[in-house]
Amino acid sequence: MEEKQSASFMEKVAEFIVDKRKAFFLVFIVAVLYSVSSISKVNINNDITTYLPDDTETKKGLTIMEEEFITYGSAQVMVTNITYEQALKLQEKIEVIEGISSAEFDDSEEHYKESKALYSVSFTDLVDSEVSQHAMQQLKELIADYDCYISSEVGKDDAAELQADMSVILVLAVIVIVIVLLFTSQTYMEVLVFLVVFGVAALLNMGTNYWFGTISFITNAIAVVLQLALAIDYAIIMCHRYMEERETKAAREATIIALSKAIPEISSSCLTTISGLIALMLMQLKIGFDMGIVLTK
Repeated sequence: MEEKQSASFMEKVAEFIVDKRKAFFLVFIVAVLYSVSSISKVNINNDITTYLPDDTETKKGLTIMEEEFITYGSAQVMVTNITYEQALKLQEKIEVIEGISSAEFDDSEEHYKESKALYSVSFTDLVDSEVSQHAMQQLKELIADYDCYISSEVGKDDAAELQADMSVILVLAVIVIVIVLLFTSQTYMEVLVFLVVFGVAALLNMGTNYWFGTISFITNAIAVVLQLALAIDYAIIMCHRYMEERETKAAREATIIALSKAIPEISSSCLTTISGLIALMLMQLKIGFDMGIVLTK
């Protein structure tokens, strides 16, 4: 009797959703527009050290270092296929760049070997200052015509590099998923539906991050890929339920029955996933909380 009442309740919920689908479409359209406009307002924190607990030795050490010492920018610049005389002239050009205090270079093996010159460049300002950034840009332009390599924290954007890498991973993941769906789906329209569902879900999650004010650049970069891995199977469960019911029922009835059966299955699976994400939020390193709360949402 209880199972019948439970099933009847789920069918009523599913019937309400199906019959009021236009209202649901409107709500989601408004939510997507809000999310798209909010994505640019999300503050991204590029300093991973801010997520360290205050009582850890690493955090204490970094705090003392920042208070007691000034970390000027530096760079190791290697130029290949260059004579020693040319390297000396290039050293003089590097040292006259505004924002660079010195470019250490001599004829020792540490700085010149097999037509390769290594310069130890020191900047006059901090690593992330505009002066150092501008000087690094001028340095790159100066040695652009040489075979060269620069190793430096000046001008390095870890967040942008991670975002670019994760964008490639996301594209590859989508391609693999589409290929798999093409072989496992009964109609090509299923694949389009899955892509629309995931695209809308991704936009909603990215836009509503604005509610938290600030998220880490790591969370911002990987959340979409993790969301794809964690949640796309819910759409597949719903779609397969519908296709099974559609064989013997009209479209409306098939959708209602499929939805009433899929809701408990998806909810139980979703709660298991959320439990794991909440556990992630208990990490001492607060990046776990940051990732957990975004993905739980």
